[in-house]
Amino acid sequence: MQVDPALVRACQRGEPGALDDLVRATYTDVYALCRRMLADPHEAADATQEVFVKVVRSIVGFRGDAAFTTWLHRVTVNTCLSTIRKRSRARSVGAVPGASSFASPDDMRIELIGSDEAGPAEVSERHDLAARAELALAKLPEDARTVVVLRDIEGLSGKEVAELLGISENLVKVRLHRAHQKLRALIEPGASVAGEGA
Repeated sequence: MQVDPALVRACQRGEPGALDDLVRATYTDVYALCRRMLADPHEAADATQEVFVKVVRSIVGFRGDAAFTTWLHRVTVNTCLSTIRKRSRARSVGAVPGASSFASPDDMRIELIGSDEAGPAEVSERHDLAARAELALAKLPEDARTVVVLRDIEGLSGKEVAELLGISENLVKVRLHRAHQKLRALIEPGASVAGEGA
């Protein structure tokens, strides 16, 4: 995600159209992170909207101590963590029966990695693996999925993940190790990902 610092300054000055340009430049990445962390397209859409409400309210006060994208990433992660905590509290009092079902592979935007010269069989195999990986990630318990998204997908350090989640680095390592084991089991050919509970 790249954001021109001049666009951020234009937003801070209240220039017409600047906020719209900023949202267009960052929406896809913010939504993708919310989708990975929350594993529910509707909750991800709500969280994305909440992120941009916070951005609109706070951008004037953004001092630029870190890159804007770093700040936006932190706002997005914190918004998702807040959503997860609310969801957990709602479940504990019986307001929510369980996790929402994740989107089917047809609903997901899967970016295939590799050469454009891949043949149809290889493309199909990659598509199947990517779909299984996305579905397997969604099947993880929330605490495990959050660690995988932050550590493996977003590239945060173990220390950064620990600070964000308010847990020890050792616990981050334990959750990550267990999550990797679960993911391997779910992604292996023949594993039933779509119908199993986490």
